[in-house]
Amino acid sequence: MKLSVQIKYIWRVVAIFLLIAVLNGGQVCLAGQPGRTSPSEPFTSNANLNELEQMIGNARDIYEKTEVNRWKHLDKKVNSIVKVEQLLPGMTPEKDMPYYKNLMGVTSDLERAIASQDRINAMKSANKIMILGARLAEAHNPPVPINVAVIAYCGRKLEILSETENVLDLSDTVAKLHLSWQQLIPQVSAHGGLKEVKKFAEIMKRLESAKTSDEYGKLASSVVEEIEFIEKIFKK
Repeated sequence: MKLSVQIKYIWRVVAIFLLIAVLNGGQVCLAGQPGRTSPSEPFTSNANLNELEQMIGNARDIYEKTEVNRWKHLDKKVNSIVKVEQLLPGMTPEKDMPYYKNLMGVTSDLERAIASQDRINAMKSANKIMILGARLAEAHNPPVPINVAVIAYCGRKLEILSETENVLDLSDTVAKLHLSWQQLIPQVSAHGGLKEVKKFAEIMKRLESAKTSDEYGKLASSVVEEIEFIEKIFKK
């Protein structure tokens, strides 16, 4: 085959290749370049995040109701949590499966605590479900940073511990809360939450100098209340 014929043949092949690419919506993957994601490839759905947020919301409701000894209709809340958990194996990365397995055991603990109206253990279990749900939600790119959930968890844990009067555990939880808050400050500030940063810093200052269980309990409630305002900043 002459050189001129070879060149014409090559250009014809190239033209056919480009025509096929255009007809297929430009999904061409050249050497060293990534192609578009095929519709058949797995992707993270907002529905998965919505399910997890619903589970966290139900756990929060259970915590708040058991805290004031309101036990009616909590079985429905637990059933809703279980329904979401049944979906989790199909939408949980392998690395997060330990959170899922832990969640199963905590939910069983919650069911038993509600059945026996064990207030403290019901609060503990509901609090753990919230943080485990937040850990699982990380894989779905939630708008709220994980440290918001960690601080909320520590605040509720302080509320519970303040009733058991274990001051050593209280101070240890405050240290963990402080670390998470320091990491969160730049993100809150970047979202225009300078007022919230100032207010929460004052709560932390008072919390770190607390001496009695009663002081810890009152400030813990302030932590939980304020972190809910901060959470809304990231959802705007």
